[in-house]
Amino acid sequence: MILADKIIELRKKNGLSQEELAEKMNVSRQSVSKWEGAQSVPDLNKIIALSKIFGVSTDYLLKDEIESPEFSSENEPSSETPLRQVSMEEANEFLSVNKKYSVRLALGCALCVASLIPMLMFGVLSEIADSDIFGGIGVALMLVIIAVAVGIFIVSGSSVEKFKFLETEKIDTAYGVSGMASEKKAQFKPAYTARITTGVILCIVGVAVLIVMAVLGEAAGDTTNNITGKIGIKSAEDAESFLGAIGLSSLFLFVSVGVFLMVKASTEMGGYDRLLQEGDFTPDKKQENTDMEKGVNVVMIYWMIVIAIFLGISLGFNTWRWTWIIPAVGGVLTPAVAEIQKAIHRKNR
Repeated sequence: MILADKIIELRKKNGLSQEELAEKMNVSRQSVSKWEGAQSVPDLNKIIALSKIFGVSTDYLLKDEIESPEFSSENEPSSETPLRQVSMEEANEFLSVNKKYSVRLALGCALCVASLIPMLMFGVLSEIADSDIFGGIGVALMLVIIAVAVGIFIVSGSSVEKFKFLETEKIDTAYGVSGMASEKKAQFKPAYTARITTGVILCIVGVAVLIVMAVLGEAAGDTTNNITGKIGIKSAEDAESFLGAIGLSSLFLFVSVGVFLMVKASTEMGGYDRLLQEGDFTPDKKQENTDMEKGVNVVMIYWMIVIAIFLGISLGFNTWRWTWIIPAVGGVLTPAVAEIQKAIHRKNR
């Protein structure tokens, strides 16, 4: 048995991933991968360090003819459960499924943002026409769009359920998987950067359009009345409301497209990080995510409260025109709530 095979065997017997062994050896994960792929050989100091970590003799590591290692009683291989192996076939299947999942997840998120548009536009029409019918249609369309988004979330979530372990378990990848994932991640990086940048720009453009419409709304009694008058809006107050609704709708439209691009890019990039156990999916962070799943989901409770407040005020006082701001502000504050949940978890560990 050659050195490369011995390192792989001993590492797995000790329940270590390539990244964890690299940390113990104070080298990069790529170095460990090259040792195991027989692409390079560790120097003498590294051989000695490996013998101490695995509790075997340097002779066993260096001499191919020695097949059975003798473990010292002080440093026997760990009795921990062996790491879950991810084959090349399974890795390719996951990346393919994750790419489709990224599109569906991004579409669902975009629809949730865009669902506010019909409520805003029909709400202002209801106010101008002094009829509750339009307001009811707007709310109904919003709920239908949200229902479609929820359906997409459920279907897309089930498609990646079999790969859930990549988020919570330490894994060991078969030979070539790490190299393949690293190469594809590097190829995707320019597209990732472009999509994230475009998404941010679209959100900024949406805010700019909102500001322009707000300025036009302030001048509703002057020049803009010539515009709105052509579609049956004579009152300056109604014109201001109409232009304000267009501004907000434009904002949500631009933001929904931006969200689609950013969520798709982040989810696809996350797939490579899962296989490489990098970013938010290092072994330590996986353990943290697993522990958090067993605890109280603060973010879910937070959103249940936000939705209850939104529906309670909107239905109780028929104030759909402005209550859209409640879920909008709720979305902005969600990252802060998630960080609070993590802080609570760390304090209780």
